[in-house]
Amino acid sequence: MDFQIALLLGQDGITNGAIYALLALALVLVFAVTRVIFI
Repeated sequence: MDFQIALLLGQDGITNGAIYALLALALVLVFAVTRVIFI
């Protein structure tokens, strides 16, 4: 595997992880403020 491909896959993984973390943080914030599970 080329180093460029590995770098691209790593960057994609970090980006997806950051998006999932932000979504989880927003869900926790909504639950903490309203005490209602928002689905």
